[in-house]
Amino acid sequence: MAPAALKAVLAADTVLASGGLTKSDKEIIKLVISEAAGCDYCVAAHSHLAKLVGLAPEVLKQIRDGQPTGDAQRDALVAFVDKLARTSGTISHKDFVAIKAAGYSDAQLVDISLAFATTVFTNVFNRINDTEIDFPAVA
Repeated sequence: MAPAALKAVLAADTVLASGGLTKSDKEIIKLVISEAAGCDYCVAAHSHLAKLVGLAPEVLKQIRDGQPTGDAQRDALVAFVDKLARTSGTISHKDFVAIKAAGYSDAQLVDISLAFATTVFTNVFNRINDTEIDFPAVA
């Protein structure tokens, strides 16, 4: 429907692929944002893709449910991204200190922001178009 928009999203994904986040980090970010937005299609897609990069189904359920996973760095990322999603990006100094203390660099915070932006776009696109879920059901 809009080749230029697709090109922009794919270019952003290329930038993220060469950035400082792990594949798991990127899928966690996308899953948390999709869950907060209520995008069933994106939750299913990113749950499936997260499994493919090595995240266990029980960890994904904990992330979707907002429960601790037992991994301090992962839980800090989940909390930070959830806060971004629920406050339209407004974070406190305490939030900033917490994500930095978890080991994320300034460059990774830029990558988190880019992943956030592209995921919001895909969430909105899929909700507007009521995209049919073609990924395995989320349990």
